[in-house]
Amino acid sequence: MAYKTSQCFSEKSLSAGTDEDPNGRLFFNGAAMTGLSNVLICGASVDTVRQLFYGVPDPRMLEKLDNHVHLKDEIISLSDYIIQTLPHSLPQSPAMMDKITADPYFNRWHFSRMGKNSGYRFKLQNNGLGVVILFGSFYGKLEYEGQHLKIELSPHFISGHSTQQLWDYLHAGEHSISKLFLTSPEPKGIAVHLACDYQGFDLPKDFLSNFSTASRFVRCFDGINEIDLSDLSESVVTYGSESQAKNYLFGKPTAIQFAAYDKGYEAVKSDKIDYWNHEWGIYTLGEHNPDAVTRRIELRFHHTVIREIGLGMDKSFESFPDLIPYLTDIWRYGMERNRLNQDKHYIHPFWQLLMRDAHFYHPAQNITICRKKKDSVDPISRNIISIIGHSITICARMGMDTKRFMAYLRTLPFYQEIISYYRSRGLTESDLRQNVEKGLSLRRLLGKAA
Repeated sequence: MAYKTSQCFSEKSLSAGTDEDPNGRLFFNGAAMTGLSNVLICGASVDTVRQLFYGVPDPRMLEKLDNHVHLKDEIISLSDYIIQTLPHSLPQSPAMMDKITADPYFNRWHFSRMGKNSGYRFKLQNNGLGVVILFGSFYGKLEYEGQHLKIELSPHFISGHSTQQLWDYLHAGEHSISKLFLTSPEPKGIAVHLACDYQGFDLPKDFLSNFSTASRFVRCFDGINEIDLSDLSESVVTYGSESQAKNYLFGKPTAIQFAAYDKGYEAVKSDKIDYWNHEWGIYTLGEHNPDAVTRRIELRFHHTVIREIGLGMDKSFESFPDLIPYLTDIWRYGMERNRLNQDKHYIHPFWQLLMRDAHFYHPAQNITICRKKKDSVDPISRNIISIIGHSITICARMGMDTKRFMAYLRTLPFYQEIISYYRSRGLTESDLRQNVEKGLSLRRLLGKAA
């Protein structure tokens, strides 16, 4: 740990002259005394779940979606698909048919064909339910195994279901989404956003100068009402106005992103303030003040980061249930990696408070987290690495872009061996494409493509 923490006391422990109170809100260190009794934690929640699945797309589902593309039909129902695929030996009573047809999980979705930038061919979206389904990877053929399914769950879907219900819906249930879209689906990657909402504390004006993070770039935006934060690369973004406190985004989407922003303001803009006021009121047992500013600290963990955390703990973190016992420890790890300091020695007491008091499903197990990449040293793997590396160098000199290079790779007779190698490391064809894009860029920037 590269920082020191403050001693914690409460008014009761100080008046009694007793030892420290581990849950106290008075923080003492060599630099200052800080009182945080006015800080109210309004919520600690899993804000987003993105579950990836590996498998072969179900040809019947592909046919159904292709028909909707041909008919230009933007509304799709999955309940009729479930009925069509039920085994003939299963008694199909009218009551069971009515139950499936009326099920809100599968009834009506907005359907659209996606562009290649999204990585997937089809999107099914139901904002009322709070679920987005991305299906059919552009980086692999639909008749082969691949990372062909990504399911994103929104905050209100997550908060409205138990963890077992979530997993039944995603994968474990008889009519789970993964089994509707893939043949023999396998969980292969999980990304999560962890969020802590609070009132009663304003980030200091010198926040940036005292913030410790791995991000190297700073971009500033003032007076912006709406900003899409999802596609920014490794950077820091601040936005706000004279009447509104600064909001921050650190890091890139493919690593750990840190965001600090006015959640109440964002909730008003997205027309979800009633929902959040209700959630905050329940969490605080009525102490939340709807008229006061509610801010959020949010950590967004990419699935490759989660996988590396699992490898460092000698565990497999490929599905949401794998993570649940360790979410609080993962939160603390992210807060250490993106840290507000009080001075060059001590972490800021407010950061210490959020790390101590924010719990996600389970208390922290006080595990030391160390990320680890999956290594492979067998001769075939070394040959595959060499082939890809040398090919990138040659193609960079030829001026190939990522799209053309991936098309070239797919013509190789051992392309499936390359994909199998990546899969053995817990990676997918999408990861291969990202590595190729990075390799081509580095060779041009460093002059190896000259």
